[in-house]
This record gives sequence, structure tokens and C-alpha cells, in this order.
Amino acid sequence: MPLNPIPEPLAGSDHAASGPSREGTLSPLSMGVSGLYLALYIHYGFFGFIPLWLKAMGAQPGEIGVLLAIPLILRLLTVAPFSAWAGRRGLVRNSIVVTSLGAAAIVALLLGRPDHAGRIAIVLAFSMMWDQIPVLVDSYAVMAVRSHGLDFGRMRVWGSIAVVLSTASAGWAFDQFGIEALPLICAVLLLLPAMVAALLRSDRHLAMAEAGESGRWRDVIGDGKLMRAMAAASLIMGSHGVLNSFGAIQWAAHGISTSTIGLLQALAVSAEILAFWFGTKLLGRRDPSLLLCIAAAAAAIRWLIMATDPGVPVLIATQLFQGVTATGAILGMMLVIAARVPVQTSAAAQGLNAVLLGVVLAVVTAGSGLLWAYGTSFAYLAMAVIAGIGVAFAWPAKAEGEELTEHGQTSATGVEQ
Repeated sequence: MPLNPIPEPLAGSDHAASGPSREGTLSPLSMGVSGLYLALYIHYGFFGFIPLWLKAMGAQPGEIGVLLAIPLILRLLTVAPFSAWAGRRGLVRNSIVVTSLGAAAIVALLLGRPDHAGRIAIVLAFSMMWDQIPVLVDSYAVMAVRSHGLDFGRMRVWGSIAVVLSTASAGWAFDQFGIEALPLICAVLLLLPAMVAALLRSDRHLAMAEAGESGRWRDVIGDGKLMRAMAAASLIMGSHGVLNSFGAIQWAAHGISTSTIGLLQALAVSAEILAFWFGTKLLGRRDPSLLLCIAAAAAAIRWLIMATDPGVPVLIATQLFQGVTATGAILGMMLVIAARVPVQTSAAAQGLNAVLLGVVLAVVTAGSGLLWAYGTSFAYLAMAVIAGIGVAFAWPAKAEGEELTEHGQTSATGVEQ
């Protein structure tokens, strides 16, 4: 059974994007959430230089590996409980402010050039604070989608745009100020989500649009269709593990220049941006699980092609698949949560989704090295199998208790099956 059926006008159609008294793309709330995504992801390109900063501070390779693994582990332990707590108490927006300020203050401590023990302590504290922010931002955005019928894709796209901007400017900034400036730059940029979130409506205000008690964990776990969607999204994203870990190595081994590799990566991000912008409109009133199913199938096809070790012309096409595979998984999952989860439970669902995704990513990323040792084709074929399993989990099917209306919509979710 669904947790709480999405109100009919919020079902993801063109009508739902704006009306009755729904807010359009240029509404204050939509612009605010878009700005929040832009503020959140603008530091991501700079974060990519953390290994280089650690090396400059004298950290050994073993320590760098441990420090980079800490967030992956803590995410599994802290994100779900904290997000659920914030959602139950209507403190999602306030928590974004607090965690952003806390993360900025903690990362600034790295300016003191701490020793080995100090770096570990700071990364531990920083991870517990920062890991919450993306989940809380997604939670707030999905609350806005459900309560005001906003287009999630056109708000989330600004996160991808921010990644492009920060990735393009990070190298230039460190050329100008030196890698030693990384903690200061990241601390300043982490203030931005707090500043934007402070201007947004309280999530308690968003929850007023929907009557009901605060959500409970058993409600989230008890929704079989929701859990299957989470499993599918995690498998789809996890199937990118070999490409993310070894794609550049594979291409360089074939003599592809670093500039061309950069262009291929930029092409993938550009495809994500286009998919986020048009995805919700193209989906219309259909079941968002369909988007996950398409993403899983496209991922399986993509990895089968990559298993042939293609040249640049084919790589261009496979990189364009990113708009279907990665964006389809992210957008589809967010729309499933918006359709099936009441506002009060959104943060709990987001936290659980983040944990499941973290587990799959950790396992697949760790295993990708072992798979790669057996050869390129074997590694990508394994990713195709993972994506194929995602198709089975994502396959749109009526959940128990849902019935089709005469217009092809389900009375429980308001979306087509």
C-alpha cells in the first residue's frame, strides 16, 4: 500500500506543474529551491582537489585512501537517522542552515594545517555534518514538489550546472591562489546553502498543504513499490561504478588525449542538464517508475556497448546516454518519493534512499577493481547485469490496493501505470 496517495493535481502532469494555484518555474519557491541546488553543488569541483591538497600537506597515500573512505562509511550510519529526525520535527530547512554553517566552520579548521590525527578528527566531524546536506536539500525539494506541484527536474538541473561551473573554475582558482587555499574556498562556498536556505519557507509551512501525522520508518519500509524503486535507482547508479573508476584510464590507454577525455565527460554532464530540464514534462502523468525502468534498460545497453571497447565516435553516443541513465535514476526516484510519500515522511525516505545507494555504490566501486582485473569486457558485462536487475525492480506494476481509473490513472498515486 502507498504511504499516502499524492493529491490528484500533484501527479506530475503539465497541469500539476503549475496549477490549481500551483507555482510555475519562475515562482519564488521554485527559484529558491533552484538557487539552493546551485549553492549546494558550486563547491563540488573544488572538492575534487582534496587528494591533491592532502598530498601537499604531507599525507601519505594510505592516509588519503582512509580519509576519502570515511564519508562513505559515516553516510551509512548517520544520514538516515538525522534526516528522519529533521523531517518528523519540521526542521529540514533549519537543518540545512545548521549543517552548512557547521561544515563550513569545520573545513576551515584545515587552514591550521593539522597533523595526521588532526586531519582524521576534522574529516570525521566534517563528514557527519556535510553528509546530511544533499539529502536534506533533496528532501526539501521533494516537499516543494508534492505540496506546490513544482517541476523537480528544472530545479535540480541547477545542481548539475553548478558542478560544471565549479569544475571549470576550480583549476583556475588554484592556479591563482595555490592548492593551500582549498579549505578557505570550500568554507566560503559552504556558506551559500545556509544563506539561501535561510530565505526559504519553513518545511512546516510546506507540510500544512497536506494533513496527516509525521511519517514513521515502518511506513517507508512497508511500501513495497517504493522500496523496489529505491533498489532499482541504487542498482542503476551503482552500475556506473566501472565507468566512474576506470573510464578515463580505459580511454587514455587507447591514446585518447586528456582534452578529449574532458570533453567526453563534459558531454555527459550536458546530457544530464538537458534531461533534468525536460524529463518531468516528457514523463507527463505516467508512473515515474517507468523512468527508472527506461534508465535501467538504457544503462544495460550502455555497458554492453562499452564492453566492446569502442572508439571516440561511439563513446560520444554512450556519453549522451548519461542523460537517460544517471538523470533517469535520480529524477525517477525523486518523483516516486514525491508521488508516494507524504511531506512529513519525505526526509525519512530520502535518508533511507541515501543509505541504500551508499551501500550499493561502496560495494560496486570496491568490486570494480577486481572486475577490471578480469578485463574490460568482463567488467562492463557485470555492470550490464546489475543494470538488468534494476529493470526487474523498476518494472511499473500496480502496488497492492491500487486500481486503475477509466483514464488509466491509479487511484492511489494519481499517475498512470
